[in-house]
Amino acid sequence: MCFAWPENIGYLLLLMPLAVILGYGVIRQLHAREAVIDSSMADVMMQGVSLRVVVVKKVFLFCGVALLLFAMTGPRFCIGGRPVLRKGADIVFMLDVSRSMRARDVLPDRLGQAKQEISSISRAVMGGRRAILLFAASPLVQCPLSTDQDAFDALLGMASPDLIEEQGTSFRAALELAGSLLEPISERRMVSGLKGEKIVVLLSDGEDHAGEVQGAVQQLKKAGVHVFVIGVGMRQPVVIPSGEASDGLKRDELGRVVMSSFRAETLQMLARDADGFYFRSRAEHTVYKEVSERINRIAAASRWVMEPGEREPLYRYFLAAGLVFLFAETMMGSFGAWRR
Repeated sequence: MCFAWPENIGYLLLLMPLAVILGYGVIRQLHAREAVIDSSMADVMMQGVSLRVVVVKKVFLFCGVALLLFAMTGPRFCIGGRPVLRKGADIVFMLDVSRSMRARDVLPDRLGQAKQEISSISRAVMGGRRAILLFAASPLVQCPLSTDQDAFDALLGMASPDLIEEQGTSFRAALELAGSLLEPISERRMVSGLKGEKIVVLLSDGEDHAGEVQGAVQQLKKAGVHVFVIGVGMRQPVVIPSGEASDGLKRDELGRVVMSSFRAETLQMLARDADGFYFRSRAEHTVYKEVSERINRIAAASRWVMEPGEREPLYRYFLAAGLVFLFAETMMGSFGAWRR
């Protein structure tokens, strides 16, 4: 026997306090007569209690509730097994589109370099679905999980800092949204063996103005998500282009030119906390081959899984049996003749 909804098995623990409550109820009913001092008046004031009826009613009630709770687990009659090919790797590409990604310490700029890495990784990884999540101070889903590579590339090309009004950089909110994209509510009850490996590939220059990413990282680890972090940029401070200024450079409120530096330490710490992998993408060295090869190895290592060959749903029978027990308990007389 196997279960369609094993996450509901925990509800069976409710049967323990239910058994205690029902047992206490039996004792209370059996001793109700003893509360009357005059036994002759007890026969007139209280109907006799049948020990057998009381116990049977409680047993029926317990069995009815137990069968209903068990039906919630989706029991199925499973015979044999067969190898099933996984769907590959589902990848969420988290692309930093903050203004600092416009810096040109790599050509055409950090954002352009990151887009090239994403496109190359997506095409090199075998099977699965792809999603694009843009983030700055807040995240934005640019492309949901899809197998359409042409649509994916088109939406990737449109990624720009102009799509997110609130600038700055916050990894935490983006990581939380990435976890939701990889396991939406509609897919939470799928057989785990039929789901693809869950991958997050984050590309950024490392500037994080919010911090506090440990909670989001732990959630990804708990969900079995593999995290790849790709740092884009050079260590030397560099100016940030801006089309709004007359000289084409981004300035602060005091009119000073804003400089951006690549923050490798932030990205390395994130990858370490997630038990993931860190890579450095530079002008003279792209990393898409290394990343795609490692993702393909992860997907291939667990690609074949055993799935039950024949599965016959049984929860309807348990549900019907539970309702029958509850109906029988309701229809039985509450009291019967007391037999000594």
